[in-house]
Order: sequence, then structure tokens, then C-alpha cells
Amino acid sequence: MKLNRSHTLAALAALFAAPAAAQVIPVSPNALGMGNAYVGVARGAESLWQNPANLGLPGATPWSFSLPTFSAGADVLGLRVGDLVDLASYDDLTDEERQALLDRVPATGTEARADLRLPSISGQIGPFAAGFGFNTVATQSLDRDFVDLLLFGFQLDPSRYNITPGETQGFRASYWDIALAYGRRLPLPAPGALSVGATAHVYLGTSLLRTGIVDVDTVRNGVGVPQDLAVTYAGVKYGGGTGVGVDLGAAYQPTPRVTLSASVSNVVNTFSFGGRQTMKSVTLNSNDYRNGDLQGVLDRYDASLAPYDEAAASPNLRALANDLEGDNDLPRVLRAGVAFEPRAGTTLSAAYQGALGDTRVTGLWDRSLGVGVQQKLAFLSARLGASTDMDGGTLLGGGVGLGPLQVGIAHVSSGSDVDADRSGWAASVGFSARGRFLTR
Repeated sequence: MKLNRSHTLAALAALFAAPAAAQVIPVSPNALGMGNAYVGVARGAESLWQNPANLGLPGATPWSFSLPTFSAGADVLGLRVGDLVDLASYDDLTDEERQALLDRVPATGTEARADLRLPSISGQIGPFAAGFGFNTVATQSLDRDFVDLLLFGFQLDPSRYNITPGETQGFRASYWDIALAYGRRLPLPAPGALSVGATAHVYLGTSLLRTGIVDVDTVRNGVGVPQDLAVTYAGVKYGGGTGVGVDLGAAYQPTPRVTLSASVSNVVNTFSFGGRQTMKSVTLNSNDYRNGDLQGVLDRYDASLAPYDEAAASPNLRALANDLEGDNDLPRVLRAGVAFEPRAGTTLSAAYQGALGDTRVTGLWDRSLGVGVQQKLAFLSARLGASTDMDGGTLLGGGVGLGPLQVGIAHVSSGSDVDADRSGWAASVGFSARGRFLTR
């Protein structure tokens, strides 16, 4: 049987179909290219998202801007990121290629994670910086037997399928971040330059979503022989939320070539997701598996939009709704690092960042420790960096700049507690410009 990409996309809807202070995926292509070891390097508009205190350091630019910047990263358990493309369009694959794809899915299932900033825009004039961005973090797990059903359609084999609702679930949190920062050098009689800064955020939630398989029904004929598996996939969503946050930072230059920088984001935070709860659902059966009607499946899913009714909800659907209430705070993130310029145009850096507390809205990693190097020559710049999550995960990054165009890319890999590894890619691209340096 052939199954069109529609049903795979329906299964992955929580991750890719309808859209956080990320840990691995920084706003800046420059930061990604240097392995995210950038808090001591950031200047101008980039300071808004790294450390507002850097706005007050000597050698600041009179103005700078970055627009638009697009950053995205994803990793997958067992599979490769490219396998998701094959999974969503496998009707072009042979049976052998489908089987090879299924063989790469761990026995406990696979999980994809995404971390997106689309877009981010920021600007800086003197000690002030402002910007906004749209942030999304998402995960989607898939039961291996459900992947089997999607790839090969229903097979009359009583022992073939054991599709468990809890093993195919999704989570997504999306919100707008509007930020304003100020940095100021302190007039202290100490050697070097010490500055402090603060960033105020207004957060506007757009969605907090939990999805998953909520029902699997074996359809039998008149004599009890299985003829089909009807799989119901549903989602419950909060559609709003507002709040404010405050970041604090400090930076110190004992000499003009060395910068020590540290900040904590969301020291104060009042944001929470909320608003009206709605739900959608769609049931896939053999007709869908045979016909592969993408528009039909999506139309049915969208047409099912309704207010969530807890009294009428099934136990599995109610469990998804209840899960919306926990561990969804925006992360409080500590960033600390050092930057050293051994000569003009060359920068070496090291940095740590980690979430202070538990929350699902943290992106691909909860923490990272990295090093990076940057070399500038006229309108050309090159960057290399590496970081680790200190638990077997690695990120190897690089980037280039040509005039205002900046590009960063990184390969992400990590171990797991099952017989498979996670691997993926992150990329960031944007345009930036800055004025001539001033000394102050």
C-alpha cells in the first residue's frame, strides 16, 4: 500500500504544522558560528540577547542593527534530520528504502525536537537597544509501530501493532518577545571598565499545545477478523498569555583586550500561557492510508476546531489538557564568559550557559560549555566553535560573514538512554550593520 505524505505530516503536526529562550540556538549567526561562546564577544544590537551590560563597555558602536535574523535547529533520536523529509514523502521510496527507514527507528520509538527563532530583529543606538522576535520550541515523539503503519499501511498480522498513545505525543510553546535594554559604565575608581545593564521584556504568548494519539480502535468484520486500525490524533491548545521579564548583567574589562561578561535572563518573570482552550482531532483509517489525501486530512483536522470540553473528553485527551499546566515557565538562563583579543581582528572566547530550574521551554539543551574563535579581515569574517552539554552532547559550529550578510551552521549530536543517538543541525542567517567605533 502507498501512503501519501499527508498522514505523516498529520502525525508530526505538533512539531511542524502549526507554530523560547533557546539554549543551543542563539539569535545571532555569529554566536552559533562560535559554538555559542559569545556572551563576552557580543556588542551593539547583539548585546540585547546576550548581556545588556555589554552596551556600556568602552569601544561601543554609536549604532547597529540586525534584520531579519532566522535561526533554527532540530535533532532526531535514531533517525537523521533528513529522514524526516523521507518520512513525510516516502511514497517516492521503494519498499526496501521504507524498511531501512523503519529499521532506524528505535524499538521505543523516535523523537524529534525543534528550536526556532523566526524572525528576530534588533537595533542599538548608544547605550540603548531594542528588538523583537518570535520563538518556538517543540518536540514530537512517534511510536515505532505507528511509523510502521504509516509506512506500510494496515497489515493483517495480530502481533504486528502495539500502538501506545503515550508514545506518540507532541509539545509546542510559541511566543513573541519584545525587548528594550540599557547598559551603563559605572564611574568607579577601579582599574579597567565596569558596566551594568538591564533588559525589559514584554512576552505575548501565541500557543501552548499538547498533541498525541488518544485512541486506537481495531475495526473487525462480522466474524471478528481485523480489517483496519483507526488511529485518532488530537491536540489541546492555549491560545494566549502575557507577562513581563527582566534580565540583569554585568561586564568588566580589566584591559581593553579582555572582557568578562555575565548575565541572568528572566530574573523577574510574570509570563504564563493562558487564554481559551481549544481542541482539534482527526481519525486516520485505511481509506486515508490508501488515498493519501493531504488536503482532506488537514481539512478534517481544521474543521474539528472546538472549545475544549473536559466533561466530554476521553481520559487520554484529558491527560493532554492537564499536562498543559506544568513546567511551562520561560527559562531563567545564566550566561558567563570571557573574550580575549590577542591582536586586532582576532577574538578568542569561552562561555557557559545553563537554565536555572526545570522547564520544557528550553530548546535542545539545558546547558552548554563552549569555546570559539573569530577572525576578521576587512569585509570578510570567519568563525569556528565547539560546545558540549556536559552529558555526551557536542556542537561543532562555523560561520562566515561577507559585508552585512552573516551565516552560521552547526552539527549537534548527543547520546541517549536508549540504543540510539540523537543528531541534528542548527543554522542561522541574517543581515547586520554597525557604525564606526567610539571610545568612551
